[in-house]
Amino acid sequence: MSAVSTSGSAEGGADSQERRIVWRTVLPERDIAEVVPLYLDGEADGAGLQLTGRASLSIPAGRTVSFGSYFNAFPAAYWQAHTAVREVRLRVRASAADGLVRVFRSDAAGKGVLVAESGFTPDQENVFDLPLSGFDGGGLYWFDLAARGAALEFAGADWSIATTGPAGTATVGMATFNRPSDCLNQLLALIAAPEVLALIDRVVVVDQGTDNVEAQTGFASAAAALGDRLVLIRQPNLGGSGGFSRAMAEALARDESDYVLILDDDAISEPEAIARAIAFADAAATPAIVGGGMLHLDDRAVLYTQSEQWDRRIGWVDLDRPGAYDHDFASAPLRESPFLHALHRSDFNGWWMCLIPVPVLRRVGLALPLFLKGDDVEFGMRAAAHGIATVSVPGVAVWHLGWGGKAPTRSWEAYFLHRNRLIGELLHTPSRRPAGVIAHSFLGDLKPLLTLQYGAVALRAQAIVDVFAGPERLPGRLGTRVAEIREGWAGFPDAASVDTSAATIGDGTVVAVPSGRVRQAALLARMWGRHLLRRESRESGLRPDAHVTASELTWASFARIDSAFVDTSDGTATVWYRRRRRDTVRALWRSVRLHARLWRLWPRLSRQYRDAAPGLASPDAWARIFEGRA
Repeated sequence: MSAVSTSGSAEGGADSQERRIVWRTVLPERDIAEVVPLYLDGEADGAGLQLTGRASLSIPAGRTVSFGSYFNAFPAAYWQAHTAVREVRLRVRASAADGLVRVFRSDAAGKGVLVAESGFTPDQENVFDLPLSGFDGGGLYWFDLAARGAALEFAGADWSIATTGPAGTATVGMATFNRPSDCLNQLLALIAAPEVLALIDRVVVVDQGTDNVEAQTGFASAAAALGDRLVLIRQPNLGGSGGFSRAMAEALARDESDYVLILDDDAISEPEAIARAIAFADAAATPAIVGGGMLHLDDRAVLYTQSEQWDRRIGWVDLDRPGAYDHDFASAPLRESPFLHALHRSDFNGWWMCLIPVPVLRRVGLALPLFLKGDDVEFGMRAAAHGIATVSVPGVAVWHLGWGGKAPTRSWEAYFLHRNRLIGELLHTPSRRPAGVIAHSFLGDLKPLLTLQYGAVALRAQAIVDVFAGPERLPGRLGTRVAEIREGWAGFPDAASVDTSAATIGDGTVVAVPSGRVRQAALLARMWGRHLLRRESRESGLRPDAHVTASELTWASFARIDSAFVDTSDGTATVWYRRRRRDTVRALWRSVRLHARLWRLWPRLSRQYRDAAPGLASPDAWARIFEGRA
């Protein structure tokens, strides 16, 4: 490794070798107090540290600032594992009479060591050539800046690789449904980042709603700024799978881009992440899907997840990896978080942001016509079956509304979540009859039954019935099934909001989940005995026994009560859950019958879905759907 200070131009370097910048150091422009832990290790407080631009910072004398952060550390382990690049060059530009730059690397356990350091002189840049080796299990590079006897003016930094090929370009695909202002904000974010926009051939907006983005104030000027880059398509609501597949099909037909970038309409982008994703995909040793993490829109310094994995034993997202979800950088900076230094496998990436090579689409097809929920999971597993990896690169992410505010299992979306999960397993599980998947599906009915969510259980049952109907029904139902499901869901008490202002609430006790497996098992046994054998009280149908907040709702909540007002997960409404012993018995018996049938029919259903899937995901099949001929 070498550390060389030069006074070369910003476009040059320590030598004349052609290079490409793949990672720029960036700083926030807005909501600084909330998001600065993602960009700097420490806060931009009132002690003189001042952000002066997207890539500039004023550091007062005596202060040290670390760029060992989520957005500014360089994910060396991922570059070593998935590309043929074996050296990266760091350039740091600053003006300082007495300053110091220190370069660190970490291992898979997050232990950092100093690998190079250099002083500054006025208007000089420091260059460090760093090896991409020794990062087999994980590890990052980053740098710290120290202003010693005088202030330091940081003017930017970047990481570059030697290259001879041109940068790839992408078609951005956004599917939007009645979120016109959010969609417009995405367009404006792209326009405000010309270095990113230079990598984009088209921005395909598939508007599937009734409140259209083109009617928004400011859309005309955004459209003028994008010019012929913008392609606006209006179509009926075909869900995320239909909207994103339309953008994919558009990219295939135009045949001008190397990639399709799926970007959710209600996400907030860090535009630099787009350039990083394209650079990583360009350098990948073999074609790879490049994913990004999801940061919480409602808690801006919290990373919901990065590198999602699928638990094949039960056919569900692996939620049990310690440290994998809801990491708060405000309380646990990157340098102190070993999990985030390790190299992680990704089985799929959410379509809040996902870069897909166009040749991959030609090889594996577009999305399946699943409307929403699980289409991204199935696509990732289908790509993996073709030997195409998904890589979720740290430092590549968008902000998106957290799932806690949506709770799809408590809404009409429970139908699509369950149906599509089972279809994905029928297509991709290696087991002839996956006992864990079927058992997990059955157990998934028990919790909502104990919490009196009869509508959610009915939707899950309908999902299984529709799986039995076979794959040939999927295209024709794509545009109509959501309305049918929502209409059926609306008839259940757990779907109808109530006015609580004049309600009288009883003094029932809401039970919390006890500690210890023995005590939990004992409470479960008592609850099932009570729910199946004992009739509900007459009073519980006239007034609620208690009021349960969204955070209090657990499987134990109704151990001693028969009804309750329950706040929705987003806190905007309240519903009235009421126990009915007859409905509990019927729903439980139906679940037993359906899962027994699912076990018996699984091998035949699996063959049917596997035979049909290539045709369902083909551009020709989607063309028929778009033309209304499905």
